[in-house]
Amino acid sequence: MIARVQPDHVTYTTVVSAFVKAGSMDRARRVLAEMTRVGVPANRITYNILLKGYCQQLQIDQAKELVREMTEDAGIEPDVVSYNILIDGCIQVDDSAGALAIFNEMRAKGIAPTKISYTTLMKAFALSGQPKLANKVFDEMLNDPRVKADLVAWNMLVEGYCRLGLVEESKKIIQRMKEHGFHPDVATYGSLANGIALARKPGEALLLWNEVKDRCTAKKEGEKSDDSDPPTLKPDEGLLDTLADICVRAAFFKKALEIVACMEENGIPPNKTKFTKIYVEMHSRMFTSKHASQARQDRRSERKRAAEAFKFWLGLPNSYYGSEWRLGSLDGDN
Repeated sequence: MIARVQPDHVTYTTVVSAFVKAGSMDRARRVLAEMTRVGVPANRITYNILLKGYCQQLQIDQAKELVREMTEDAGIEPDVVSYNILIDGCIQVDDSAGALAIFNEMRAKGIAPTKISYTTLMKAFALSGQPKLANKVFDEMLNDPRVKADLVAWNMLVEGYCRLGLVEESKKIIQRMKEHGFHPDVATYGSLANGIALARKPGEALLLWNEVKDRCTAKKEGEKSDDSDPPTLKPDEGLLDTLADICVRAAFFKKALEIVACMEENGIPPNKTKFTKIYVEMHSRMFTSKHASQARQDRRSERKRAAEAFKFWLGLPNSYYGSEWRLGSLDGDN
């Protein structure tokens, strides 16, 4: 006679997890109810899985009710993972005040915040346009000996200021980051580029591109490398496209050509359709004035040559280029 095997809490929790991943919260709750009925107690892991499911579906009220049931009915106190899930859930529904309330409740119960707790709360303030509060949370994180701030936390702080176009404040954060031994990565530069675009400061984009370009150049074989040197950077589409967009809008065509060349070298197809539209709408009448002085025309010669090279790259009619363009041909104009 084969013995009948009864499912245990691991079996039930696995089923709960499967229903949560499928988005079937009602069925997951029925499994939890069955666990209670057959006398297989759910543990904190089971409840946290359900909690995450509610938060992912933006059902924050149900998540909070589950925490109440977990505490009062099952006698299981939420842990730091539970609170981190709730804080992130508040972010999903743009409730930064709720995220802060949950964070404070967690600390009031004597539960020490983790790196994820701090960074998630920073994210709440950064996304809600409150970078100063994100900065305050970050300073608390730096002063907490149990937690070590990482690049993710620094980048979240930079993101908070960049979302409002506060470029100078963002650059100060990046300088602090470097002083603490962290090198900006693609995410850092991407946030800064977006902030520069929002603030409409194309000159800052040129400075940023120069730094990115230097970081993209790998050290040659045999060349000495200092431990303090930043690692070689692998740019992504978001960063390069934003920088190119800024340069095209500002008529910095030589730099725009450098950036699109970098995109092509890294296997990133530039959006020629977008750049053609920007050029036609903003710059198609450049250098067409019949009343400009000869001196002014001479001063504009380098920019005109770069503009014609960019038009050739776009496939638009141009004055100088018949079959090819080279960045090197522009260098002599300096």
